[in-house]
Amino acid sequence: MFASHLKSRFGVRLCIMFCGLVSSTGLIVCAYATNVYLLLLGIILTGFMYLQENIALGIVPEYFDKYYNLAVNIYGFGSGLAVVVYPLLVQMAQDHYGWHGALLLLGALTTHSLIFGALIKHNKAEKSLSIPLIRDNPQREIDKTNFILNLKFLTSILKRCDANLLTDPSFIFRVVLPGIANGYTVSGWLIYIVSFALSVGATRAEASLVATTGGIGLMIIRIALPFLNSIMTYRQLLYASSITMAASLALMTLFQSIPMLSVMSMIFCLGTGTLTTEIYIAARDVTEDDQYINAVSWFHLSFGFSMIAGGTLSGIIFDISGSFSLSFLLLSVVSLLTAVSLGLENIWRAITS
Repeated sequence: MFASHLKSRFGVRLCIMFCGLVSSTGLIVCAYATNVYLLLLGIILTGFMYLQENIALGIVPEYFDKYYNLAVNIYGFGSGLAVVVYPLLVQMAQDHYGWHGALLLLGALTTHSLIFGALIKHNKAEKSLSIPLIRDNPQREIDKTNFILNLKFLTSILKRCDANLLTDPSFIFRVVLPGIANGYTVSGWLIYIVSFALSVGATRAEASLVATTGGIGLMIIRIALPFLNSIMTYRQLLYASSITMAASLALMTLFQSIPMLSVMSMIFCLGTGTLTTEIYIAARDVTEDDQYINAVSWFHLSFGFSMIAGGTLSGIIFDISGSFSLSFLLLSVVSLLTAVSLGLENIWRAITS
């Protein structure tokens, strides 16, 4: 929720560079953690990368108008690439350097955000900010050496967080509820797909391959989405992705073999890659440009909390049943929430009209 206001106050460059530095520091703290409290601190600091993602994605409309959908898909292509590369990279780093060295390597890689942030050009919206940036405002009320600890500043950010979007039913049906469904299912799949593969007899290499095929699916859909967006509306794609995700998760429980898990993981990621991108497009459709980052923040908030629920409940169900089948069936049911929410919006519109 802070992304929009931090960007307005300090500018894109400083925010992205700062978030990259903090998240990198968090990974390094995790590498040297000697107790659970230091580990928790490292995890919290690493969470700044999600704030960075909010800011980076939120500035896309400020640079692209005509080719906005293409720009979002190119942006999202990196997510698919990361899902393909990171499991292999982490496994390789762990095998050679152990968890300590692997976390240090990931921390070093995360510092690329400093270079990325420094290379960002100022756009028209940023140049015309009503609130001066740090570099242009040496006489600002908040001391640059103490602004993080300034309670008045943090309180002002909280007061400016706009919750009016939550009074718009279209925003709830098209953004928040799909975000909850997507976060829950992605969390359950991401956390337990490797364990699921191991439970049906896969080796560690085969289980990593199952997760990697999901990344390939994300990359494929990022390439195909510009074409799909030209022939289908985002509502149609939201429906299709919801049903695709539900079907793939259900089939995983019926055909528990490594080839089937790999194929279904790819299909699942085709669906979630589509759903995530189309939610961003839906957020832009139901909000004004100056509210877009706030809309993305609410989406990420719903996505993040549902990810916590998805991983936790899937683990509890496994502990009770001793099998991942029931957990993945529940993930399948929850993934249909997007299609249900769009249907509820149609009913709401019919009643109110």
